[in-house]
Amino acid sequence: MKIKLNYYGKLVEITKKPFEMIDIEEPSVSSIKNHLGKTYLEMLNMTYQIAENSKILKEKDNILKQELDVFPPFSGG
Repeated sequence: MKIKLNYYGKLVEITKKPFEMIDIEEPSVSSIKNHLGKTYLEMLNMTYQIAENSKILKEKDNILKQELDVFPPFSGG
């Protein structure tokens, strides 16, 4: 499954791009995080969230859409 990942904040600096297309066999949050950790070593032990249609996904969730947002940690104020 081809998925577009949109990066925000510090993740744009790490990946050196605002978005990218990846091809992944198992469309799940955990498989995407594994892929990102292998591709960008700095993300391996980093905390970040993945959202689909403005909803933050959990580690065990499956991906239903072909476009996701990837957010670094953020805090309110």
